[in-house]
Amino acid sequence: MSGFSVFAESLFHRRRMAHLFIALMTLLVLPGLPVSLTPADIESYDLESPELDAARVIQDEFTGNGVIVGFIFTVTESTLIQDTTGPLDPNTMQSYPGIAEGIQSPDGGILNLTVLQELDRKAKVAKEHDTADYYGPLVSDITGTPVDGVLSLPDNFRSFMNNETLLTQPSKEADGIFIVDVPPETNWTDCGELECLTFDDSNITQAHIDMAAHRMANHSKGAFLRWLSNDRAFIPDSDSPVIGPVNGTLDGEDWVDAEWLPGRWSAGSAWLLIQYDREKMLANGWTFSWSDAEQDWGYAVSGLGFEADPPSLTTDLCLNRINDGEDPCSSEWLYLDLERLIRDEDRFTSTLLIGESPNVEVNRELLSSAWLIVLMGVAIMILLWFSLRRWSDVGIVGLGLVLSLVWMQGSIGLLILFGDRTGFEVIERSQFSNLLPILILALGIDDSLHALHRYKEERRRGGTSETAAMISLNRVGRAIMLTSLTTVAAFMANMFSGIPALRSFGLEAALGVMAAFILTGLWVPLLRLDVDRWLRDRGRLQSEPTDLIRLVPQSWLASTARISGAWAPAVVLLTVLVTAIATPAMMNLEGDFQVEDFLDDESNFALGVLLVNERFAEEGEPAEILVEGDLTNPDVLYAVKELRYNMNTLSPEDPDRFAREPSGAVELLAIDELLEYAQFALWYNSTPFEATGWNTSLPENGVDCPYRGSTQLFVNFEDRGCITYFFGHMYLHGIPESGGYPMIPASIVSNFIQPSQPLDPSQPWLDLDGNNATFDRMVLRFGLRQPEQFDQVELAIAELHRDLAPLQNLSATPLRERVDRDTANESYPITWTIETGSPITRYVQASRMQEELQGSLGLGVLFCLVTLWWGFRSSENRGGWVRDLISVPDRKLRALIGPMGMLLFAGGIISLGVFLDSIPFEVAIALGIFALIIEPIWGGEALSLALLTTGPILIVVVWLYGAIAWFGYGLNMVTVAIATMSLGVGIDYVIHVVERFREERLNGLDTLPALSAVGAASGIALVGSALSDITGFIVISRSSMGFFSTFGLFSALMISLSLIASLILAPAALRFVAYLDSTRSVEGLESE
Repeated sequence: MSGFSVFAESLFHRRRMAHLFIALMTLLVLPGLPVSLTPADIESYDLESPELDAARVIQDEFTGNGVIVGFIFTVTESTLIQDTTGPLDPNTMQSYPGIAEGIQSPDGGILNLTVLQELDRKAKVAKEHDTADYYGPLVSDITGTPVDGVLSLPDNFRSFMNNETLLTQPSKEADGIFIVDVPPETNWTDCGELECLTFDDSNITQAHIDMAAHRMANHSKGAFLRWLSNDRAFIPDSDSPVIGPVNGTLDGEDWVDAEWLPGRWSAGSAWLLIQYDREKMLANGWTFSWSDAEQDWGYAVSGLGFEADPPSLTTDLCLNRINDGEDPCSSEWLYLDLERLIRDEDRFTSTLLIGESPNVEVNRELLSSAWLIVLMGVAIMILLWFSLRRWSDVGIVGLGLVLSLVWMQGSIGLLILFGDRTGFEVIERSQFSNLLPILILALGIDDSLHALHRYKEERRRGGTSETAAMISLNRVGRAIMLTSLTTVAAFMANMFSGIPALRSFGLEAALGVMAAFILTGLWVPLLRLDVDRWLRDRGRLQSEPTDLIRLVPQSWLASTARISGAWAPAVVLLTVLVTAIATPAMMNLEGDFQVEDFLDDESNFALGVLLVNERFAEEGEPAEILVEGDLTNPDVLYAVKELRYNMNTLSPEDPDRFAREPSGAVELLAIDELLEYAQFALWYNSTPFEATGWNTSLPENGVDCPYRGSTQLFVNFEDRGCITYFFGHMYLHGIPESGGYPMIPASIVSNFIQPSQPLDPSQPWLDLDGNNATFDRMVLRFGLRQPEQFDQVELAIAELHRDLAPLQNLSATPLRERVDRDTANESYPITWTIETGSPITRYVQASRMQEELQGSLGLGVLFCLVTLWWGFRSSENRGGWVRDLISVPDRKLRALIGPMGMLLFAGGIISLGVFLDSIPFEVAIALGIFALIIEPIWGGEALSLALLTTGPILIVVVWLYGAIAWFGYGLNMVTVAIATMSLGVGIDYVIHVVERFREERLNGLDTLPALSAVGAASGIALVGSALSDITGFIVISRSSMGFFSTFGLFSALMISLSLIASLILAPAALRFVAYLDSTRSVEGLESE
């Protein structure tokens, strides 16, 4: 790298041009600065996977696909009830008593009359909201009552007590070849000693509520109980007129092991559900994508942090925005604003929005952590002063660090603008982008401290400012260039990722590292020189003191390095021992996703997740299975029934994570059940079907749909024509109300099935062109419980794949492989089946990110190794295996040794590549061939040095993973990212030690004196930068945001281990190399 000396000398003599270049570049990148500071969408990774493709298909193609938002209302602790209504802190809720323990006070808990009236007022707020016109239809699974968008517990009571529900209406069912009348499940006409009042009657009492709740609980097949938290129980009360099951469990429709006593139903929490019509919302100025929305401000200062203060966005405002060409409004602010309005009615219950507005929460926590960033900066500046002992040094370093961040963020912003203008997007910001400023600060501190400490060292030796700056620029600048290139190489390994967000992270990090190299590694010593020249010209330049202690006495550091070298065997033995302990812990690490690892565990968002997992654990997060193919094939419907059976049958490997009804059955909602409802509707009232062509006097009822058998009673759903007709009728007109079954609007049916072509409304078994209708997409809906436990989600998905065997039997290719729907045939009607939905896609994205980050770690090691090999090359060491082969005098022996040596050398490189996890074998072979070709040019000694430099950091990675396991963390995107960063950051420490050691050996020192010199010189800068970085990261670890806290904790640990690697492991390794090389020339350690 002798060319660097020429560059350094040129830069030294053209300092004014360098200053001008810095100023111009700063001005050039400033326009991109505000663009790069736009918050990133934490849920968008833009990666490719069949699960995400399926999610997009469902979102774009299923016309009835709405967005359901949930709120949980929880009874307030009796001692904390306010005198007036107003927002309550969710922490005022009653503590969770446990499963089936019930609530003692107030009577009925969430089923208390006064509490229900409060919930009714809250539901009214939602019904009268500005966006109420864009709600989608819902049907109560308790009463069968259709509602416009808002489904609440009080509405279920209101419908039941008005006698408007299917529970109180007679129904029909098949009895052999006859249709017979079935009496109502229950009634609200005979209330015993009570008068059957309506919910809104002013004379209603708690006894009426107790009786209505009891009747709905006993006769809704568990649907009523699902609205209540799992602490629900029938609480004995001798004064109650209601007799119910105490201490029993629901098995299907029967209570088992229950004692029937007077009492009432009680629970702590209940739901409110709102469904938005996606298409209407998008058409009226709203968006469900954070990155596509206008970046409105919605935060208010609260102490040292911020709290969400959502802007009051109206539909008129949002519609005007899109009409004026601006970005639409974010639905995340809408949900939070609606929560704020509902919480104004809090008194006996608290309100909590569940699982929505994650981007608002992340940005709130980032803003709330801003004061820690300031505190981190102050702490670092103080430590910099203790290390440098000149405030002007601190100011110069601070300026270099600030400009480094400006350059990085500005250049990222310019690339974003470039992508927006050209459509060629290279920047896909993610939550990892939030870590880069902290990372670049750490690298910039390292670079500037090494440069300035060398400058001071040369001045203390009597050199002029110019001489000191030239030596610092030449010697330290070369090392900094090598550290920067290796760090860039480590991060650029992400460019080979299949995930745009990771490729962007690699590019963003590379931009930041190069900015830090230019500004803190090269420009800072030049600026220090010119400031000192200015002071000297005015007689104010002071000599560098020689007796100051800079954080740590130099003698300590010199002794540490010397002793590590002298006791190299002991150091190696201890290293092997610690590594042997850490390795099993590292190998046993498993993927994990805990909300508290990413967000503030005391935030409302995290509390909402906790509430669902604790009090509604059996419900699960909605997930889907998308099926494509010829879906009117009767075999497909039969396969769906088999799938439902399989999901209800536990296998030995089943983690039991599918959502279940209170009866214990796994809930799988699918079109086959809707066909049964349609059959009942036809029996109950055939008029709506006759309007679409059903005519029993015509062959096959005039719609190509025959009855099964000769009774003209049961529709033959084993006939394709029947399936086609009923699919079409339900899709266009819904399912009319029938005895025992609710009216199901067409918009709900369209959530489950989609035709290939638009249908004829009057002849729904035909499309508009008069051809037989075809249906090629279907969605099956289920739930996953506790989806944040990724190890269990993985097992649940594996179990689902086993359960899907009946559908696999109908596909000519593996279900995950999507093929053209036109290839479907009678034998193989299914062309694609894939699980999707939020819990699935979140798991897939996080797992893919984690796997890709781990893969980039291995590739980054090889990139660093090659970069170091190039950096350590020298003309004196050329020849390599070719030179050694030629030196063999015996021609026959040369012919034998040559091929064997080549194979062994290339094999070693290939083995290293394969050993590093996630390196493809083909890549390892290519690197082996590359190494074989390049070794005679770059030299074997340079490769040895590269391996020596990389080895200690690989050990650091193993120790770091072991510590992650020891602290009780799992593998997630944060911990894996830190381990990956440790390669780029940690190797810098070792490079400075190796470079300074080579310089001291060139100056004629023996091994141990050279190690002492390294400790005394480079050690000061290493300790200064390490303590500054560690302090900064420890400050960050105090953040309430789990993402920052975890990052700060393990980054501080990573820097500590890197310091150990540089001052203990590296000197021991250098001593070993020197010992092994004692019989040969030491030019490999000396050559430039």
